[in-house]
Amino acid sequence: MMPITPAPPVDWNRVFLTLRGEGYTMHDVAAYTGIPRVTMIGWSQGAEPRHQDGETIIRFWSEATQLPREALPTRPPEMFASRLAQSRS
Repeated sequence: MMPITPAPPVDWNRVFLTLRGEGYTMHDVAAYTGIPRVTMIGWSQGAEPRHQDGETIIRFWSEATQLPREALPTRPPEMFASRLAQSRS
């Protein structure tokens, strides 16, 4: 079996900016998903969601934008790698 390359990290800030462009405020997204607005603000500022919460936002984003999951905004892999290296030092 070939090695699997890690999935690119989601750019949560761009996810929420896209939702805003579709007419959804953080308050709206919180009401639809049950995820607190302050939690999502933290994600837009660089924190990472728990898996299930991230999947919930991805579903909402996909329905709101009518785009497939593959179109999800992602960060460049090197940006993720440098953050990972910083967190380990």
